[in-house]
Amino acid sequence: SLVIGGADLGIKMTNDKRVPLVSATGSTRMGRAVGEAVAKRLGKSLLELGGNNAIIIAPSADLKLVLPGVVFGAVGTSGQRCTSTRRLIIHDSIYDQVKDILVKAYSQIKIGNPLDESNHMGPLIDKDAVNTYLSAIEKVKAEGGKVLIEGKQLTGEGYDSGCYVSPSIAEVENHYAIVQHETFAPLLYIMKYTGDVSNAIELQNSVDQGLSSSIFTNNIR
Repeated sequence: SLVIGGADLGIKMTNDKRVPLVSATGSTRMGRAVGEAVAKRLGKSLLELGGNNAIIIAPSADLKLVLPGVVFGAVGTSGQRCTSTRRLIIHDSIYDQVKDILVKAYSQIKIGNPLDESNHMGPLIDKDAVNTYLSAIEKVKAEGGKVLIEGKQLTGEGYDSGCYVSPSIAEVENHYAIVQHETFAPLLYIMKYTGDVSNAIELQNSVDQGLSSSIFTNNIR
């Protein structure tokens, strides 16, 4: 069955003993509420919540593969996937090179109707999402981050909904409060790591969220 409704319907399902397993995808706040309600009746829950996904770029990485992988991961679906790329952890020996090719690539991204296959990015889901995105950019600045490409709300023909934005890239430190939270939008954080890949993995793991991660390297070890 397909049943369409709002939070009230979700609450009924989580409290109904006839539903032995509730699988929920959404925010951490939503997941906590669902998990508690289902656990009270000794039911089971499967929760897919926020992600703060990272890609590690090792010195041996093939940058011809890095570029399309990172750009699609960060701006595909306008950064509105739980598996969207949020953080890019780059070895300091190739940091400037990767940064330069990313900035150049971002300048060529086409934004518009997602049903037009020539476009790379569509809109955010609503105006609240736009405000959250723009607020996150300001928080990056306030914490000392450097915004390399500053996303803006787009206006004019084709952007009448007010939900279209351009993507952002910001140089940050992993410990910034804003970086430790998921912004469900096309905001990519880039940062350096030095030494062994274990240092990059430590940065990757030092957020509260999961969900996906990857490493670009030609060194199997």
